[in-house]
Amino acid sequence: MSVVEGDQSVSNSRVYPPNIHPVVARAFSALEDSGRPWVLLRGEEDLSRPTGDVDILVAPSLLPIVDGILREGGLHRVHAPGHGSHRFYLGLDEEGPWIKLDIVSDLTFGPLQQWVTPLAGDCLARRVRRGSFWLPAPADQAWLQILHLVMDKGRIPADRVPAARRAGVAAAEQDAIARLIDQWTGSGTASQLLRMVRSGSGEPAAQLGRHIRRAWTRSTPAPVIRRIVVNRIQRLVSPTLAGRKSRGHVVAVLGPDGAGKTTLLRGIGSGFPLPAKYIHLGLWTTSALDPILARIPGGRLGKKVLRLLKGGAAARYHRRRGRLVLLDRAAYDALLPGSVDLSLGGRISTALAFRLGPTPDAVLFLDAPGELMFARKGEHSPEVLEGWRQAYRGLAEQLPNAWILDARQPEQLVQRQATNIVWRSMVNGPPTPGRRTGRRLPETAA
Repeated sequence: MSVVEGDQSVSNSRVYPPNIHPVVARAFSALEDSGRPWVLLRGEEDLSRPTGDVDILVAPSLLPIVDGILREGGLHRVHAPGHGSHRFYLGLDEEGPWIKLDIVSDLTFGPLQQWVTPLAGDCLARRVRRGSFWLPAPADQAWLQILHLVMDKGRIPADRVPAARRAGVAAAEQDAIARLIDQWTGSGTASQLLRMVRSGSGEPAAQLGRHIRRAWTRSTPAPVIRRIVVNRIQRLVSPTLAGRKSRGHVVAVLGPDGAGKTTLLRGIGSGFPLPAKYIHLGLWTTSALDPILARIPGGRLGKKVLRLLKGGAAARYHRRRGRLVLLDRAAYDALLPGSVDLSLGGRISTALAFRLGPTPDAVLFLDAPGELMFARKGEHSPEVLEGWRQAYRGLAEQLPNAWILDARQPEQLVQRQATNIVWRSMVNGPPTPGRRTGRRLPETAA
C-alpha cells in the first residue's frame, strides 16, 4: 500500500531565509516573479510560523493571475463574499500549522471594509525592500498600523500598546495619510491621535478612533452604509474553497468501537479553517428502545429511516453551504462481513442507507489491534474487535477514496495525518479511476 501522496512543491532555485516559513517564502517568490508591485502590510516579525493572517497589498494588475501563481506554491483560495477586495488563501504545512494569506488590492478600514481610501497606489509606489520581501515606507507602515488598531479593531489592546507607541514615533503629522485623516475628520485630528498613541493612552485613542469613524461616515454616508449592508448580507454565505463550485466536502471516519472516531472528527473540525459540521449517523447503533421496536412491525426499519432522513438532510444542507461535513460512520458499514442482512427489512434499510445517506468524498479507516480498542472502551471483546478490524481493512481495499490510519499512534499525530488527507482531498478532487485503493499511512511500532 502506498503512503500519503502530497502535492509536489514547485521547484525554485531561490534560497529561502530561515526566518520565513517555506510556504510563505514560496508565495513571496511567486509574487516577486510576477513583476507587479506588492508589499507585506504587517507582521514581518512573525513569518517563521505565522500565528495569524499574512496581510499583503498587491497591485490590481496582479489579481487576474494571483490565484494560479499561489496555487502552484500550495496555497488555495477560499471564496468569502462580503469582505471587500480581500482574497483569502490557505495552505497546510506537513507539520500541522495552517498558513493563511489575506491579499487586498485596496486599503479599506472597518470590520465590514466600509471606509475606503485611495491610499493603495501611493503606498505601493513608496514601498521599500526588506530582504526577500517588500514593506510600506516607514511612515506609511506606521500610520497603517495605527489605523488598523483604532479603525478595524476599535481599540488598542494592552499587549499592542508598545507596538502602537513605536508606530506613533515613526509617524508624523505631515505624512500623506495624516493629511487624509484631517481632510475627512477635521484639522488636527491626526496630531491628536498621534499624541495619544505615543503616550500609550489606549482608551482615549480608542475613543478618538470612534470619533474618526463617525466623522468619516458623515463625510460619505451613502457609500459607507451601502457597503455595510451589502457586505453584511454577503457574509451570510459560508466561505467555500475555490474550484468546488460552492460544494462542501464530506468525510467519513469508520472503524470499530474504541478506534477513536469521534475524537478524531471533533479534532479535525475544531482545527479546520473552513466551517465544519459533525454528524453522527450510527444507523446500526443499538438503543434502549430496540427491544420495544422489535415487537412493532417495521419498528427498527422506521428508526433507521428516520436517522437516515435526519442525517442525510443535514449533510446535504451543510454540503450545499460549502462546509466540511464530518460523518461518524456511513452506509459502508452495511457492507462489512457479518453486517449484511438479507432479510427484506435488511435489504430495504441497506438500500435506503446508500440512497438517502451522503456519499463521502473521502473515507478514513482507523486501524488498531483489538486489544487496544478493548482497553480504550471496554466494549465487546478483543477477539470481536479484532475481527471487525480485519473486516474494515478488507472494506477499505474496495473503496477508491479510502485511507487507513494507524490509530496506535499519538492522538495529535493521527489528527494531523487525517487533516492533511482531508485538505488534499478537497484541493485535488476525487481520485482518478483505477487508482489503488486502501492507501495506508506508514505504521509506527506497536
